[in-house]
Amino acid sequence: MSQEYFYIEPSSINGSFVMISGDEAKHISRVLRKEPGEMIWVADGTGHVYETMIRSIYPYGVECEILKSFPFLHEPAVEITLAVGLLKNPSRMDWIIEKGTELGVSNFLPLLTRYTIPQSVKEERWRNIALAAMKQCGRCVLPKIFSPMKFANALEYASSHEVKLIPFEKTEHILFIGEIMKRHSPKSAIIFIGPEGGFSDDEIKAAEQSGCIQVSLGPRRLRTETAAIVAASWVVGAE
Repeated sequence: MSQEYFYIEPSSINGSFVMISGDEAKHISRVLRKEPGEMIWVADGTGHVYETMIRSIYPYGVECEILKSFPFLHEPAVEITLAVGLLKNPSRMDWIIEKGTELGVSNFLPLLTRYTIPQSVKEERWRNIALAAMKQCGRCVLPKIFSPMKFANALEYASSHEVKLIPFEKTEHILFIGEIMKRHSPKSAIIFIGPEGGFSDDEIKAAEQSGCIQVSLGPRRLRTETAAIVAASWVVGAE
């Protein structure tokens, strides 16, 4: 399906009807000038896309009737968490969230590591970027944006994932990420990506002790944002 999606909160659904409000409703009625009887597609961000028909347009919203429901349409089989060290340039984190969402990442976890350079965090901005990317690429899950987390706490959080991956270019005898993914059929995976300065030796050791698998992304050293997207691509492609 190539239809444009509109976002709704799950609480907006009442039986077989949904009320679209706010900016989404304004875009439907004032910009696109949709009318009753026309079809639109809405996504609730929790895993459902709905084919709906506009029934009524009010000053406060657009009421639609749900005709069909499509659970987890265009979603990958594996739930991916991308844990990335905060970067000096905020626009690079914006890019990771946008492209990661398009690829199918379900959770973004900003990391505070030894070599992280403190910066202002704009979680609401990141959520809006993820929302726009979700609608643009036809997904029905709105990725969760975590508050920045210390690396040690992130390793604890990772314990609930079936596969834990950490690309690390300094180790010679590790397998390419594609080889690792061929051996697993996980329902969930977390990928740890270091900041510009990479992970410290102590952090790598802690990750290894927590069950993280060290993987290679290839012979060349990649920037953080490139490594994040390459790694996520391999995990999605392995489904």
